[in-house]
Amino acid sequence: MKALLLTLLLAGCVGSATAQAPPALADSAQAAYARGDHQRALQFYDSLNGSWSSASLLFNIGNCHFKLNDVPRAILYYERALRLAPGAEDIQANLDLARMQAVDRVNELPAFTLGGFWERIRGGRDIDQWARRSLWASLLLFILLGSWIMVHRRPWRSVLFGASGLALIATVICVALAAYRLGEATDRSQAIIMAAKVDVRSEPREGATALFVLQEGTKVMVLQEQNGWSEVRLPNGSVGWMPPSSLVRI
Repeated sequence: MKALLLTLLLAGCVGSATAQAPPALADSAQAAYARGDHQRALQFYDSLNGSWSSASLLFNIGNCHFKLNDVPRAILYYERALRLAPGAEDIQANLDLARMQAVDRVNELPAFTLGGFWERIRGGRDIDQWARRSLWASLLLFILLGSWIMVHRRPWRSVLFGASGLALIATVICVALAAYRLGEATDRSQAIIMAAKVDVRSEPREGATALFVLQEGTKVMVLQEQNGWSEVRLPNGSVGWMPPSSLVRI
């Protein structure tokens, strides 16, 4: 059933994924993918990615890598696509299925009890929600201030002044949350392990104690780089050092 779902998702994504791409390369890529020449399709998509990019294009590149059994790079491109289109259910579904193929399945730390509430407040997967609200709040603030300046009757001026203060607070909150979401979208601290197997060590040196071993396709967060080593943290909270050549930033 899962294999069938994956096949349907992979087959269904190609038609719309390159709708805005340069026509010649997009058509060639879709034709190659449709006839099962995924290596050739990947070459066309990579050519497009060099000069033009979108979530759908990155999604198709991930699909090609998955079809070619390169699961780590499939996960990498699905993650990159999801960053540009957080609300895309097809990307998330393929990412989840690709993760099931990875060797390491790291359990995440228990979520904070208000995690669901915070997810709704921050806008879930809609990365532009607070940017839109910032625009509307700013427009409302502008209208209320303009009205306060133009109206001369004291009762109305008091009401408009109070409403303007509330609109100002709402604008500040919306802008702050929009900036927070933008920071999330542009964050490059997350990475995917590309090496088949890598020892994660206690210190940034070759002879340090190996704490645990990670396999390709595992997602980590890069905390810092020091002496040619990267300190990484796993979703379960484990921390250690590894060579930066073993991972690729999302």
